[in-house]
Amino acid sequence: MTENPKPQLKSLRSDQLLDVLDLDRPEMAAVKAANASGGLPAALAALLEYYRQRFPLPAERPAISPARLAEADLVCEHTLQYLGYAPRHYPDPIDWEWDPHGDIEWVAGIYRFCWARPLGEAYAATGDDKYVAAFVELTKDWIGKHPLELHERAHRTLTHWKGFAWLDIQTGIRAAALCDVLPLLIHGASFTPEFLGIMWASLYDHQVKSVVIPMNMVHNKATMEMRGIMDIAELVPEFKETQQWLEITRDRFVESFLAQSSPDGVQQEWSFGYHMHVLSDGNTITEMLEKAGLTVPNSVKQRARDMYEFIYGFAMPDLSMPMFGDTRREGPEEARIPRQVYHNLMDAQQRYGDQKFAALAEERYAELPKRASFAWLHAGMYVMRSGWGPDQIVLPFHDSPPPISSHDQLDNGTFELWAYGRWLMNDTGYFTYGHDAVRRTWHRQTAVHQTLTLDGKNNNTLATHRLWASQAGEGGAAFDAVCVDNDAYPGLKHRRAIWFAGRRFFVILDQAIGDAQGTLDLHYQFAPGAVALDVEANRAYTLFPDSNVLVQLAAPEGAVLAGEEGWFAWTYNKRVPRIGLRFRLPQPGAPAHALTIIAPYRNQSRPQVTAALAEGFDPAADRAELTASVEGQTWALGYDLAANRIWCAPQ
Repeated sequence: MTENPKPQLKSLRSDQLLDVLDLDRPEMAAVKAANASGGLPAALAALLEYYRQRFPLPAERPAISPARLAEADLVCEHTLQYLGYAPRHYPDPIDWEWDPHGDIEWVAGIYRFCWARPLGEAYAATGDDKYVAAFVELTKDWIGKHPLELHERAHRTLTHWKGFAWLDIQTGIRAAALCDVLPLLIHGASFTPEFLGIMWASLYDHQVKSVVIPMNMVHNKATMEMRGIMDIAELVPEFKETQQWLEITRDRFVESFLAQSSPDGVQQEWSFGYHMHVLSDGNTITEMLEKAGLTVPNSVKQRARDMYEFIYGFAMPDLSMPMFGDTRREGPEEARIPRQVYHNLMDAQQRYGDQKFAALAEERYAELPKRASFAWLHAGMYVMRSGWGPDQIVLPFHDSPPPISSHDQLDNGTFELWAYGRWLMNDTGYFTYGHDAVRRTWHRQTAVHQTLTLDGKNNNTLATHRLWASQAGEGGAAFDAVCVDNDAYPGLKHRRAIWFAGRRFFVILDQAIGDAQGTLDLHYQFAPGAVALDVEANRAYTLFPDSNVLVQLAAPEGAVLAGEEGWFAWTYNKRVPRIGLRFRLPQPGAPAHALTIIAPYRNQSRPQVTAALAEGFDPAADRAELTASVEGQTWALGYDLAANRIWCAPQ
């Protein structure tokens, strides 16, 4: 069977632009007449005037921050910045592949025209043509050095990665950035008819690349690519092929959007920045398609609603999302405003008229439905919450099936903990994408998450949901509980059951089921700050002034507690040290078990806690019974897989 030959792409010349525009559209009559009477120069002049009329400048100049204006001024000097790195000056001739910080993400950002939006905002705010002139100069240079004929050219330091400048994500994000600023910049004196021809020919090239050679994977990048197609189609609907491009994009979008999100509404990279990005782009694509007269099935709209419901249920008290996978969070030195999911929640309220979204965003807790704990069984995401309010205790838990990309981490069974107004047990974070492979690998490893390891090796993410229960009640009868399996290692299945007893404290039963031999370690991570390790009592606790957490190993006897290296990276390229815990189990391999109590508490009044398994407990069994107590109140806990039951009752 003969393979189809690869498409041979070639950039459109600016003098060919009129060939791909539909000059018979009524609104293009002046352009067509100018072409007939004065040829291409007259037609481009008329085309520029047409777009200036179509996209008028705001009646009042928008405000711009001094920092943003300073950023635009630097761009005018060919000094670019991205990802919090120090700005770098690009001398002539511009080397777009330059990687001054040793981080390919920097180069990606430059290729995505991260520098264009500051110029557009500065021109809109000031009317100074120097910002338009800078955009024209830089963009002409980039276009001239990156024709479609070279779309497979590799970056010089990433020779295995063909077509870095024209990758799906670069092309899609660059298209979106261009479409944001062009309606503003076309009004500048430096934006000439000649440049319009060059720019619009490049927009056509972007469409051809994305339509003819798409990503063809179920991935957030595919959504970004399709968003770029839609942005250009809306900016320049006069391209003859626009309707065809829209129909192709609609079909691809429907398939990809549904495939990359779980049936219960979680984007399947299990990384919540991408969840929110795919949701936002998906909504915009849906609206653009419908505006263009194309139908989007209700299944897509319902999935989007489910994705908002997930944000509502999984949002943390500071309106961040759990830091599973490549998820970032506002850092310890940053203010809470703007909060991470505030705008998502307010957008959901506007879309659906459901006041709970706005009530959560604005912290009007009394107006929220009473239900506060949730499970997404397909996604393997769970949140146990004592209730809504500033003093809530909340534990988000993650034990998911294999992701669709590498944005997840090797951390099945992990969780975070917030209680009484602060983070007490944080995820490790991802720290970086491109500039430090060693530290990225360190942050992704299983051993720096809240879970079990065998010989310190990374686990597999092959999860199976087993049980979930969430029960309201009075006098300590309320509880949440979950039981999951993860085929973590050859010959070892890690089963984890968590009970949120009385919605006051957590009991965790870990079982290593199988016959794999080796060193079993149970790891926990505290938030940055002072920690006390009581090795003799097999416990550790934080030493914050306002709220704290105790981690107490109740079984087995003979386990050894030690501190280990820990880091907390809340965003790209920023991290601080912290203490990690390791309980080394005495049993050399499976079958084995561990029983842990995690008790948050106010101030520094550390609670008295105990827990014990029923006599004769079999760590390989599908049933467990135990008791746990805090400050003298006792609960009977257990699960039974055969009976499909998990319980937690005060005694």
